[in-house]
Amino acid sequence: MNRTPDPRPPHRNTSGRLAAGMVAAAVTAALLPALAAPAAAAPVDWTSRNTSFVERDGSRLVLDGETFRFSGPNIYWLGLDENVGGVDYPTAFRIADTLDAAARMGSTVVRTHMMTSTGQDGANPLAIMPSLGQMNEEAFATIDFAVAYAGKLGIRLVLPLTDEWEYYHGGHRDFTTPFGLTSADFYTDERPIAAYQAYVDAILQRTNALTGVPYIEDPTIMAWELGNELEGMTATWIDRQVAFIKERAPQQLVAAGRRFDIDPDTLSAPELDIVDVHYYPPTAARVSADAATVTAAGKVYLAGEYAATAASPALLEPLVADPNVTGMLFWSLFGNNDRGGLVPHDDGFTIHAPGATDAERARVSAITAYAAAIGAVPAAPAVGTPLITAVDRADGINTIRWRGAGGAVSYRVERSLDGTSWTAVDTGALRADAGSATDFTSPTGAVYRVVAIDGAGADAALSDPLATETDTRVLVDPLESWLLTEAHDGTTIVPRADGTSVVAASDGASVTWKQDRLSAASFIVSGSVVVESSADGSAWETAPSEVGPDGTVAARDLVGPYLRVTLAAGATVSRATIWSAVDAPSGPPAAFASISPASGTVDVTATPTFTWEPAAGAAYYRFTLAAQADLGNPVVVVDGIGNPSITPTVALTPGQRYWWSVTAVNGAGATASSTGAADFLMKPLPSEPLVVEDFESYADDAALQATYVRNTGGGAVTPTITKNPDTGTQAMTAAYDLAGPGYAGVVRTFQTPQDWWGYTGLEFWVQGTPGDDVTVQFVTRGTYWETVAPIEGEGWQLVEIPFSAFAPPAWAGEAAFDPTSVTQIGFYLGGEGAGTLLVDDIVTTVAAVEPEPGTGQPGTGQPGGAGGTDTTVSTEDLARTGLEATPWIVGALALLAIGGLLLARGRLRVS
Repeated sequence: MNRTPDPRPPHRNTSGRLAAGMVAAAVTAALLPALAAPAAAAPVDWTSRNTSFVERDGSRLVLDGETFRFSGPNIYWLGLDENVGGVDYPTAFRIADTLDAAARMGSTVVRTHMMTSTGQDGANPLAIMPSLGQMNEEAFATIDFAVAYAGKLGIRLVLPLTDEWEYYHGGHRDFTTPFGLTSADFYTDERPIAAYQAYVDAILQRTNALTGVPYIEDPTIMAWELGNELEGMTATWIDRQVAFIKERAPQQLVAAGRRFDIDPDTLSAPELDIVDVHYYPPTAARVSADAATVTAAGKVYLAGEYAATAASPALLEPLVADPNVTGMLFWSLFGNNDRGGLVPHDDGFTIHAPGATDAERARVSAITAYAAAIGAVPAAPAVGTPLITAVDRADGINTIRWRGAGGAVSYRVERSLDGTSWTAVDTGALRADAGSATDFTSPTGAVYRVVAIDGAGADAALSDPLATETDTRVLVDPLESWLLTEAHDGTTIVPRADGTSVVAASDGASVTWKQDRLSAASFIVSGSVVVESSADGSAWETAPSEVGPDGTVAARDLVGPYLRVTLAAGATVSRATIWSAVDAPSGPPAAFASISPASGTVDVTATPTFTWEPAAGAAYYRFTLAAQADLGNPVVVVDGIGNPSITPTVALTPGQRYWWSVTAVNGAGATASSTGAADFLMKPLPSEPLVVEDFESYADDAALQATYVRNTGGGAVTPTITKNPDTGTQAMTAAYDLAGPGYAGVVRTFQTPQDWWGYTGLEFWVQGTPGDDVTVQFVTRGTYWETVAPIEGEGWQLVEIPFSAFAPPAWAGEAAFDPTSVTQIGFYLGGEGAGTLLVDDIVTTVAAVEPEPGTGQPGTGQPGGAGGTDTTVSTEDLARTGLEATPWIVGALALLAIGGLLLARGRLRVS
C-alpha cells in the first residue's frame, strides 16, 4: 500500500498544545488542498546527455568531430565536504544545486577533487581509502551521484587522483608516510608508487551504482588528472602513470600540471593529453602566452584553476579569440546551504551563482558571457524550488527559515490565513543569500510559503506551504542527511536527482527524532509505516495516524520528546514535518540599557556599530536613528534584529549630532531601552590635506631603503634619495629591473597607522618612462586597495587619484573600504625591462564646497582661475572618503567637489 503523508498539523484535542483543527477555527476545509505534500518521487531516469567521449586531436579537443572548448568551475567538495560544520559527505541537494548553478553559467566541464580521498590510519574515516590499502564503499555514494547528475546535465568532469597538499580530503603523503618515507619518495620509491596505482586501479574499476556504467566507460569523465598541483613530478613518473591509466581507460584523457607555472616534464611526456596551469591572479596575456607554449608542444592547454575574483570582460573577452585556450576553470563554486542561506567559504575566491552582491553577479555574468562566446551553452536548469525548513516561534513571534532555490536572485515570504489569498510578509528585500525572515505580526493560524524570484524579476517557484499554530514551532527534515535525527537503524539515504529517500533494508527499520514537547508530525512515505512517540526513548506508544486526502500520513497525540517512524522492508520516508509546543510570552520584554556609542561620544567617523544589553523576553529588537532628540524623521529604522547589535548601512553627515534608541519586542508588547535615546557627534570633514610622505626626513639612502622595502617576490628595485628640480626638496627615485617575475615594487609600513577618513583621494608627483604604468597600493584595516596610474609625457607630473578609483586586487577578495587605519603604502611597476621611477610629495586631497556658478572664486578651479579644472564630485568619489554616498548626504554637504582633478598641464586624474 502506497501512502503519501500530508504535512498539515493533525487534529489534537489537548488544551495548550494544538487547537482543535489544523489551524485556527476560522480556517476552513478549503485550506486542505493547498497544504497537500508532493507525492513520492518516481524512479529516477539516469540517462546521460554525454553519449560520446571527448577526444584529443593534437593540441585541441574534439567532440563528435567538432572543436571542444569549455568554461566551468572547480567544485572540489563533491565527494567529501568540509563546509558542513565539520567534514562529511555532501547531500544530494548540495551536489545537484551547485551543478545546476554551473550549468546556468554555461559550464560544460567541472573539475572536482572527489577522487582525492585518502587518509592515514583512519584519520579520515570517510575517505575512499581511510588507510593504506583499505577501501570504503560508503564513500562512493555521493561520488556516484555527482557523476550521474553531471551526466544528466551534459557536464563533463576532470578528476585529480591525489593532491600535493595535506588537505582534509587527503594527498600524496598518504602513500609515503605509512612507509616512513618523505614526500619526494612518492615519485621514486616503488612502494608508494605501487600503493598509488592500486588506489587508482580501484577507482578506475568502479561501476557507478546508480547508472550501472563503469567509470572508465562513462563519457562524463573526460579526464583523469595525475594529481592536483603536484610539485615533484619527474618525466619517468609521469610517463609511467599516464601509461597505467590509459591501459585501463583508453577512451578517457589524462591531465597533469603543477602550481602557477608550466611543468616542462608535462610538455615532453609523449602520451599526456592535457597540461593544467593555475593562476592567482590571472591575466589574459599570461594565459595566452602559456597556452601558446603548451600547444606548441602538441598538448591541450587547460587553465585548471584561476581566481574567480579576477573573472571579468578584461580577462575573458581577449581569450575568446585565442584557439589555444581550450578550457578556463575558475576557483571555485558553491551553492545553497542545506538549512538556509548560501554555503559560507572564506578562501577569498568563492562564487555563488547568480550571486548575492553586485561584484559577485558581475563575475558570474562575465563567466557566463565567455561560455556563450566560445559556444559552450548547455541547457540551463529551471529555477529550483525553495523549501521551508523551520518556523521558529520565540516569545510569540514567528521566524520563517528556508533553503534557497538554485537560480533565484531574491525571495519573498508570503502569509495566508485561509489557504487561498496570500500577502507578502513585510520583511524588506530578501537577497539570494537570505535564509530567514521575521513575521512581526505573527497572527494565529498563519500559513507560510516562500517565493523564488528569477533574474527577470518574475516569480519562478513556490515552496510547499507550511502551517503553524499558536505557541508552536515547526521543523522540516527533508531527510537528505542524518543531521536532524536522533538515531536510525536498518535504513539508508538514497540520493535522487530531485531529493532523497530513506529506504528500509528490512522490516523494523526505523528513524528517530528528538524534539521537546512534541505535538504532531507529518510524513511523505511510500509503503507501510508505523508512527510512535516516547517520553524516555525506550517505552513507545503507537500514535493515532491519519491518511490525508492526498495520501499523506499525519500523526497526532504524541507524547514526550521522542518520535519514531518504523518501516516495513522497502518502505521509504522522504520528508518529516514535526510540530512542537513552545511557551507563550508572559509579558513584555524587560528593561535594558544601551551600551555603545555611549551618550555624548564625539568625533565618530564611520557609521558605528550600535550595541545594547540583551532584554529578557525579547523576540527581536527595533533600532531607530535620527538627527533630532525626539527621534522624529528618523534616518533609519531597522526591525527584526535578532542580536543586541547592528551596523546600519546608512551614510552619516560629518559634523552632525545623532540620537539612537532600541525597542525590544515580543508577542505580548514592547519596551524601549531604559536609557532612552543616546546621542553622539560625527567628526567634521578635514579642511587641510594630510602629508602621507614628503621624503624630507631621510638622512641618506640607507634610511630610505630601510623604510621602503622591496617586495622580495618581485624583481630588483633600489630606492635612493634624489632632488625634485621643481621644488628643490628631496624625492625618492627607484631603479628597477622587471626581468623574471615581471614586476617590482617597494612598500612602506607606517609605524603609526594614518587616518585618511574624510579625505577624497591621493595626490603625488611622479616621473617615469612614458607609456609605463605605476600601481599605487595601500593597506587599511588589513585590506588591500590599489589602482593603476599611467605615466604620460616627459618630466614630473602631478597625479590625483580619487579613492573611488581604488579597489581590492583580484587576489585579495572583496572588502569594505575603511580608511581610518592605513598601515602601508606601496608603488609597483609591471612588464618587462629596466627603468627608474621618481615619486615625491604624497598627500591626501580634501573636499571643497562648490561655489555658485560663474563666481570663479579663488582656489576652486573655476574658469578664470589657474588650471581650469573640473570640480564635480561623484557619489562614488564621496563613498571612498569613508562615508557612504547617497543623494541625501550629497545634498547635506552642498555638492562636495574635488578641486584640481583635470586639465592642468602636467596633471593627470585617475578615475
